[in-house]
Amino acid sequence: MELESLVLDLALIMSVAAIVTLIFKKIKQPVVLGYIVAGFLISPNFEYLPTVVDSADITVWADIGVIFFMFGLGLEFSFKKLATVGGSAFVIAITVIGSMIFIGTGLGSLLGWAKMDCIFLGCMLSMSSTMIILKAYEEFGVKQEKYAQIVLGTLVIEDIAGIFMMIVLAAVSVGQNVSGLELVNELGMLLIYLAIWLMLGIYLIPSFLNKATKIMSDEMLLIFSIGLCLVMVVIANLIGFSSALGAFMTGSILAGTIHGARIERIITPIKDMFGAIFFVSVGMLIVPSLLIEYLGPIIIITLVTIIGQSIFSSIGILLSGQDLHTAIKGGSSMVQIGEFSFILATLGTSLGVISGHLYPVVVCVSVITSFTTPVMMKNADNVYGFVMKILPRRAKIFLRKMTSEKQDVDDKDTDWFDYILAVLARTGICSSMMFIIYFAGTRYMSPFLIEYGKSWYWGTVASAVIMILLMIPFMRLMHGSTKDALYTKLWLKHRANRLPLLTLKAMRIFVAACFMAMVVRHLFHIPFALLVVIAAIPVLIFIRSDFVKGRAIDIEMKFMSNFAQKTLVSEKKARGTRGNLRMVNESLYVAEFEVKTLPEEATVIDLTGRRGFHVTIIKIVHDNGEIVNLPRADSVIRSHDKLHMMGTEEEVEAIMLLLAKEDKIEYTDRPDMVLKDYIYGQTFRHIEADKQIFCIPIKVSSEMEFCRKAIKNCGLREIYRGTIIGIERGHLPIISPDIETVIQEDDLIWILGTKGTADKLIKAGFLEPPKKHISQTH
Repeated sequence: MELESLVLDLALIMSVAAIVTLIFKKIKQPVVLGYIVAGFLISPNFEYLPTVVDSADITVWADIGVIFFMFGLGLEFSFKKLATVGGSAFVIAITVIGSMIFIGTGLGSLLGWAKMDCIFLGCMLSMSSTMIILKAYEEFGVKQEKYAQIVLGTLVIEDIAGIFMMIVLAAVSVGQNVSGLELVNELGMLLIYLAIWLMLGIYLIPSFLNKATKIMSDEMLLIFSIGLCLVMVVIANLIGFSSALGAFMTGSILAGTIHGARIERIITPIKDMFGAIFFVSVGMLIVPSLLIEYLGPIIIITLVTIIGQSIFSSIGILLSGQDLHTAIKGGSSMVQIGEFSFILATLGTSLGVISGHLYPVVVCVSVITSFTTPVMMKNADNVYGFVMKILPRRAKIFLRKMTSEKQDVDDKDTDWFDYILAVLARTGICSSMMFIIYFAGTRYMSPFLIEYGKSWYWGTVASAVIMILLMIPFMRLMHGSTKDALYTKLWLKHRANRLPLLTLKAMRIFVAACFMAMVVRHLFHIPFALLVVIAAIPVLIFIRSDFVKGRAIDIEMKFMSNFAQKTLVSEKKARGTRGNLRMVNESLYVAEFEVKTLPEEATVIDLTGRRGFHVTIIKIVHDNGEIVNLPRADSVIRSHDKLHMMGTEEEVEAIMLLLAKEDKIEYTDRPDMVLKDYIYGQTFRHIEADKQIFCIPIKVSSEMEFCRKAIKNCGLREIYRGTIIGIERGHLPIISPDIETVIQEDDLIWILGTKGTADKLIKAGFLEPPKKHISQTH
């Protein structure tokens, strides 16, 4: 009898879904909506058609549907695809998701809903529907348009964010509130699971498939893929994660193999069938009486979704450097919520942490916003015309300066990807450290100080001050070095890069301000949002402080030295074995530039004092043949002088971009040289010994006057006419160090100088006099 009821239910689902989707196809509406309507028609809530016999069986099939849907989504994902979406997609996704979570959570609070309902609502409103947008683009024939490609790239990032959102929501749902310890535990288990994922993805699965290629038919590949998917689902469940995460991981592993496209092709019918059952089950949860009861919230949430998604998507696209027309057209297509919202709602229902009304309300909002998507897309040009009419002239000029129609091409170079990876890594590590400080401070330190001091207020104040002091270096570290050549290159490559770069900076300031606001929120009866705005002011002061910067650099160097100690020791031994000081000799380059025309005599500081000038001028060759080694800040530069500039490869490329825009100083046809070859070549160019440049190593002791001083204050440049080009701290080589770096005892500092520099250092007792002469091998 159970088998008979199961077959009857499947027959009813498939037949009604087929008829309804045909109708929806005819009226040019997304098939997903057809499945949802079909589910409502055969649910117990609709009495005019036959109803499924056993709803519990349908729930099981729907769960299987989620697994195959997420498996298919994983097959469409790969790190290579993530690398090609460009910087725009990251900026847009972060802007939209962050804004809509904040607005959705606040809206739930205004509606008087429970805390977890508000959190889930915010997350569900933050992601647009990939299926509905893709379908709309295909029907309008705009899939290859620039704005469509930008939106599709953003949806890739949103899907990844959705995966992590599921993990975090599962963690914070424990005990109906946000538990820091549970969150840390969940994230730790996530790292373990990711390690298994990477091991399988990189070593085992591709190797096995490559060896079995000749005997692997479509049938065998299908069975293998489904089996691997279900095994990974079991592993995810055993660890405590959702089935959806395990399925997605499996799909992403297989997507990176040479069989990825083939697996996606053969798995598509199964994914479509079970996906249809899932969306039908979603429609079965629509309760008309609840919809009538919550009609007001449905209308409000729908309006907030359409307006919020369109506005913040457009703002995100603008912040990524795109022009206003592209921003409005892209924003007009991201006005709905979809499949990931249903999955989050299913998660909340299964965990028992959301109210019964939230699921049908979100489904109803999704249906309404899906129908409005084509309307919004058709009227995007009209909206653009209206905005241009009301936009002030100054705003139009600003947007024209800071955005570009070519930005979708410009932001997909490797520099953007490298920069975003660096930003994400720094932000993730520093945020983790600040969270640990906050967690330890609120859980342990604050109760101890309150009990010890017999005062809640002063104990809370003391713990807040200590937590903020401990967080300050990580706030500064999150922003990286001011001597960031990669940032400078992107800034100079195109003016449209500047808004996304500034946006990423602002987002890191926002993160730091949120942590500070969390620390002090118990002391002030001020709304959290206002507290974040106020906290941004001291955060800006901290990250601009030279003292804080110096301490942050010390922490970073210590971390890097400990993190890769074994590797650094091996590299140091290898350098010694080869007699090769790679730190200096092969990591710094010297490029030659010629001054074309200057309206009047300029000084070195006039040239190097500007933003983005990270190289060092080590030699000026005047037009009359006079040579100035390691020129001072007030050294004169004239027309037709040749300037030898030293820096890392990235710094040299950045200065080339900077000077090319001014057309006063041009890059000569002389090939760039590594510093080692430049120093050796002086002899072959018959430069007199007194006019040559050398690398001089000095071991720092506590008695030296520049010990425990920042490079800019140590006096080596002013007193000894030398420039620090590298530091070896323990086993860690620091190339072209920041001027705020504090010189420590036992550092081995490398100074670029002349014979006069060496004589002064010898006279001061910092350097042993050579038996014959200074060796150029140093």
